[in-house]
Amino acid sequence: MLFNPIDKSKSIIADIDFLLWGTSVVFNDSYSLPDRTRSVNTSLDEVITELFRADPNFKWDDTTNEDFPIAYIALTPGKDHYLIPDSTLAIHRFRVKDRNGVFKTLIPKMRSELTDSELNTSNDPFTYYKLDNAIFIVGVPDYGFEEGVEIEFQRGANHFQTTDQNKAPGFSSQFHQFLSINSALRYATATGMSEKIKILSGMKEAVRRQISEHYLTRSKDKRPNLSLNKGRVSRYGLR
Repeated sequence: MLFNPIDKSKSIIADIDFLLWGTSVVFNDSYSLPDRTRSVNTSLDEVITELFRADPNFKWDDTTNEDFPIAYIALTPGKDHYLIPDSTLAIHRFRVKDRNGVFKTLIPKMRSELTDSELNTSNDPFTYYKLDNAIFIVGVPDYGFEEGVEIEFQRGANHFQTTDQNKAPGFSSQFHQFLSINSALRYATATGMSEKIKILSGMKEAVRRQISEHYLTRSKDKRPNLSLNKGRVSRYGLR
């Protein structure tokens, strides 16, 4: 589905009309386009949260992005902190080039875990901590490299604008209906449409379960972690 195309058969906005009033032929302006856009974006955030929960191993990223969620920043001699990209929800990996120009993964720590001596260390980075919207390198380098800092991060969904028409949500198309269902549910709740609330809540839960089941299967290539209970080895025919 698309946000608000001319072809109403593919429209999220038009599907809201159908779910609430039984037809999408006419746009019902009692549910304004700004209100619908806000509801769709709220619903988008909700479904993305479900994707993260269903599949923590597969690092989902909005398919409408034109780049990968990895940022490169110049490593500046004597600089102790770097701003986290605005769209960041979580940092998965932080790497800094050593003085030989080779990237080295730094393991994060809490600032409270570091000693005064460690916080005052310079020359060679060995860990980092996060404070507010910045990453602080511990072991502040006295050297620099262009694109010497790498941040691999998780970002959220790309929201819709009221002017969007042929823009699609950045997740599997078979679940786009979640956006129109939940947006319709928000309106029904706000206006006291009790029967619609009951029906739409059931539809929402059904699609939510389908999303969870679908994205759980994306971890099937994860290598299983199998181990034997040492205290009960004989049960496996081993001595």
